[in-house]
Amino acid sequence: MKRILTILTIAALGVAFTAPAQAGKGKKKGGSEALTKYDTDANGKIDGKEVDAVRAAFAAKEAAAVALDTNSDGVLSDEEIAAAGGKQKKKKKNK
Repeated sequence: MKRILTILTIAALGVAFTAPAQAGKGKKKGGSEALTKYDTDANGKIDGKEVDAVRAAFAAKEAAAVALDTNSDGVLSDEEIAAAGGKQKKKKKNK
């Protein structure tokens, strides 16, 4: 009986510790979904008229745009839109 309880306890602990690690896998981040949808010129960032499109979509409560509101304050900031574009390359300084 003790052996069965020990095995069940170890199995339960194993599930408890691996479940949080598996929870985020396979989910798309809001930024990458928005980038795919709104980056019409495919330059890897949301800029120009694309920003206007994202703001209009946010006002219409479209899921891809709403997902960009990372701090959930109901306002889409420039920083949140820029973050959707992923890492931006630093410009090299000309000497």
